[in-house]
Amino acid sequence: MLTIAELRELVRQEFGARLERATPASVRDFLDRLQVRLHKESGEGPPYVLEQGEDQASYEEIVGEFFSRVLEYDNPEQAFILLWLLAFEQHFAMLEEDYSQRYLTLFGEAESE
Repeated sequence: MLTIAELRELVRQEFGARLERATPASVRDFLDRLQVRLHKESGEGPPYVLEQGEDQASYEEIVGEFFSRVLEYDNPEQAFILLWLLAFEQHFAMLEEDYSQRYLTLFGEAESE
């Protein structure tokens, strides 16, 4: 299992000591690779697949289940890692949205023909 020290080293190697090389795109790529690793190490079944339909779990339900499961972890280090990764992901997702809005403000919406 991934430890906090290993996570710290991976993050610093990828993005620098103060995350100076982190961008929404590079963070997304890093998190995708790390999630594959963590999922394989967990031994859990197949990953969640979000599909549309009445009987499918919503994003909110899946996130709620995630938080509920993390509370049950016996290993606080693993809980910390998962929660840190989620916060990291959410922060850069918000930045990406902000950058998109700034781009639209500066350059306007592309005209569709």
